[in-house]
Amino acid sequence: MIIEASAPVRIDLAGGAFDVHPLYLFEGGGVTVNIGIDIRTEVRLETRDDKGITLHSTDLDITEHAENADALDLNGELGFIARIVKFYKPEIGLDVTTKIDIPKGSGLGTSSSLLISLTGALNELNKTNYTVDQMIDYGANIEAQSLVVPTGKQDYFGAYYGWFNAIWSEIKGCCNERIPISEQRADELNERIVLSFTDQPRFSGATNWNLVKGYIDDVGQTRKVLRNIQKTGFEMCDCLKQGADSKRLVELLWQEWENRKRCAEGVTNPDVEKIIAEAEKAGALVSKLCGAGGGGCMISFVEPENREKVIESLEVNGARHMPYKIARKGLTVTCK
Repeated sequence: MIIEASAPVRIDLAGGAFDVHPLYLFEGGGVTVNIGIDIRTEVRLETRDDKGITLHSTDLDITEHAENADALDLNGELGFIARIVKFYKPEIGLDVTTKIDIPKGSGLGTSSSLLISLTGALNELNKTNYTVDQMIDYGANIEAQSLVVPTGKQDYFGAYYGWFNAIWSEIKGCCNERIPISEQRADELNERIVLSFTDQPRFSGATNWNLVKGYIDDVGQTRKVLRNIQKTGFEMCDCLKQGADSKRLVELLWQEWENRKRCAEGVTNPDVEKIIAEAEKAGALVSKLCGAGGGGCMISFVEPENREKVIESLEVNGARHMPYKIARKGLTVTCK
């Protein structure tokens, strides 16, 4: 049997950090808004005649083998994949192949997308019929074990559903609301939101931990800034529901980035600020880093007539343009 699965990564618009437990509880809940895009992670499972498990990462060109799921090395180079497979513990042997054509440290939720792809495939293989919420809860716990830092949940929802999402976080947990956006408006945003990689990988876990610790210790303006981010998340959600007015989107993206930069040390740096400044000179209306910041990918909102000039500026100043389309579909799983 062969099972293939894929899931999109996401670009986030506002409200990031309010999907990180227990941060959102401290302020009575919040909403994180993101968009699934058609840059996808891919997984292929092929059953074996023995109990052996082989893991192969095509992008890293690494292969690891174990006699069975229990014998997988959780601390090896493919430890994250090993943890997922071991948790789902297939009763038969498997050759597991993963493919990620995305720069490491992109800030697009790549590891979470891979987790959803692999989880979807294993869920189908085992016929466990776990719900979306169960797969996401288990996945978040597995990723936290692997990273040894707090993790958020917005990435999993973007990967599972694609399209436009509002991830609501409260005492009862996290749930997803699919934001109704017209096909025409989505096509327009494909042209107006330019995605690039700043060529500076980042690690979101450290930033998330700094936010949690900064809030608990009441460091500087951490609490005030997070409340501003919470407010912008609510307003971004309303903006999209009301038709995604471009002028208002620009205002809210600017608010999000200005507050994000004040959240914790290392969210931005002089190289990133230069790329953003030059993009604005070329016609970008606003730019912000994706995810927790610190490097990785960036989105720039542009007028259609300035799109190519902004892309040229980004590339001249060290960023790499990453073409994409908004993903109409989230997780896909097929059996052969």
